[in-house]
Amino acid sequence: MFKAEIEEVGLLKDSMKTISDLISEGLFQLTEDGIQLVAADPAMVGLVDFTLKEEVFETYEINEETKVGLNIENLYSILRRANSGDTITLSVDEDTSKFKIEMVNNSTRDFSLPILNLSEDDIPSVGDLDQFTFNTDLDTSVLEGAIKDAMVVSDAVTITADGDSLNISAEGDQSGVDFTVESGAEGVHEMSGSDAKSMFSLDYLSKMIGAKKLADTVTVKLGQDFPMRMEFTQPDQVDLNFVLAPRIEED
Repeated sequence: MFKAEIEEVGLLKDSMKTISDLISEGLFQLTEDGIQLVAADPAMVGLVDFTLKEEVFETYEINEETKVGLNIENLYSILRRANSGDTITLSVDEDTSKFKIEMVNNSTRDFSLPILNLSEDDIPSVGDLDQFTFNTDLDTSVLEGAIKDAMVVSDAVTITADGDSLNISAEGDQSGVDFTVESGAEGVHEMSGSDAKSMFSLDYLSKMIGAKKLADTVTVKLGQDFPMRMEFTQPDQVDLNFVLAPRIEED
């Protein structure tokens, strides 16, 4: 049995919007600690590691951990119909194999989604990823601005870092952009580590930065020709983290 009631409508909607831009379906894990999802896009380029914590719910009832496969795009299509002030109740109907979403305000609206038969083998491993050499905490607006600048000229971006600065550059056929922010600058809260350099898809980065609605700051971890990890966190509410594989430069 699972039933959870939440009034933080925006938190739930914004999380699913960002995830649905990357992942079409996934196996949600309903646990005593909250709702969790680890999933990757079909190309295995971008990975989502999401937790909506038990503390954010008004009520949270579960008698055993359950895994529920859902179409995330359809889930978001339903959640976007929620209004500010609604109370949303999520539940699992085991008799009909449906995931139910009830929205209550001055009316009651009941939606349902079929529970998909997804294999646990489809859950990717987050891995230890212990080869990060650089770490920075900065305002999401700083990273978002750099990504938007790069998208003007290219579809890929090279991110270079050392212990004192972060550089984001892109080159197109006829134009380019170079963005640098240094340790101690406004909007940079922490910066440490050693040299790192990798190239990444701007299409994926532009979707991942959509998590800016969940957190004012983002933690970015980089390595040398290594995946990038971005962490968006609201303590005691939500963790939405991404791992993005590097793009291999062609000779």
